[in-house]
Amino acid sequence: MTQNRKKRVAWLYSHLLFWTGGTRFILEVTRRLQKNWDITVIVEKASAEIKKEFNKYGIEVKEIGFSTSTSLIYWLLFPLELLVDEKRIKIATLDTDIIIAGIFPMNVIASRLGKPFIQNCWEPFAFFYDTRMIRGFALSKRLLINMLALLYSRMDINGTRKSDIITTLNHSTEEWIKKIYGREGVKTYMGVDTDFFRPVPVNVPAGTADRIVLHSTDYTLLKGTVYLIEALPLIADRVKNVKIIITHTVENEKERMTLLKKANRLGVDRNIEFVGTVPYSKLPEYYSLADIVAFTGHPESVGTTASLTVLEAMACETPVVRSTGCREEVEDGVSGILVDPRDKVRLANAIVKILLDKELAEKMGREGRRRVCTLYNWNNTCKVFSDIITKLTGLGRGD
Repeated sequence: MTQNRKKRVAWLYSHLLFWTGGTRFILEVTRRLQKNWDITVIVEKASAEIKKEFNKYGIEVKEIGFSTSTSLIYWLLFPLELLVDEKRIKIATLDTDIIIAGIFPMNVIASRLGKPFIQNCWEPFAFFYDTRMIRGFALSKRLLINMLALLYSRMDINGTRKSDIITTLNHSTEEWIKKIYGREGVKTYMGVDTDFFRPVPVNVPAGTADRIVLHSTDYTLLKGTVYLIEALPLIADRVKNVKIIITHTVENEKERMTLLKKANRLGVDRNIEFVGTVPYSKLPEYYSLADIVAFTGHPESVGTTASLTVLEAMACETPVVRSTGCREEVEDGVSGILVDPRDKVRLANAIVKILLDKELAEKMGREGRRRVCTLYNWNNTCKVFSDIITKLTGLGRGD
């Protein structure tokens, strides 16, 4: 092992199967860290498309699993899965200088490797601790999740507590980590590529709608899509020809049909359009197309403490109505409006207020972009990681 080689960093994560905020976070951070460290991302499973995107920046993505957390079989065979993953990761990280690990079970494996270990914890593992999200599942799934939490939550807590440093997103997530794990977290915030996410000419179909509300979902209770649909009749009564365009990061045909049936009962199904997963390259156009972006996650859920969708929309100068699950991203009344989405009247009023006041919408849009450019910069996020890696390796950057 030569003295002047780059230090090797392994980022452990369960899977890279969907273009979620977590996937984009890891991509944006690792491609910048790659300049000074030799980065490898190790996952159980990854999609070919996402691997290709990482490879484009010189980042190797190693798949070590035959299953991952999206599979029922994975959880039924979890002790065996964990044993196999640990053995394969131990081999893959023999020459690694430092480990960065995501949430369960990668934090558990990282704690057993005998290397400096950063726990990158955006929020505590929701399937163990987020009771409000769990209530949104069918009874059979709730029983399984509760059983898994009973069996493995202590393992998760111990794994996180053994980390050298915990990184997290903001004050809200920091509070959850302190509550669950009894540890302090170093805030990194998320970042936005403001050269890419900016107001752009729109080349995507808008249909015949006069006003467009954009919403992103994964069909879990975390995203609160049902709250937006329940508020829609009140919005449609006051705003002519309004449409909610709903994108998703994860397909769930059953839940989509449930939402459509609810909209039909409320008489607003014609005001909703599901467009599926939007290609990353098209996101600025969709944000620019929208008059407003609505993030309506349950305010008491750990999954609403940060939203890349909110920040990207603000970077595109699109005003945002955001759940009160986080009070740091949106400056209430300045760059958007904070609201408890469970109150459909207040939610509708907030959306209508922006839709009917063009001057206010434009002002909020400008303030939103200014806020993102000032506070949410990927280079700033990476500096936090760089400083921690340098501190834990104790030998500088190795370049």
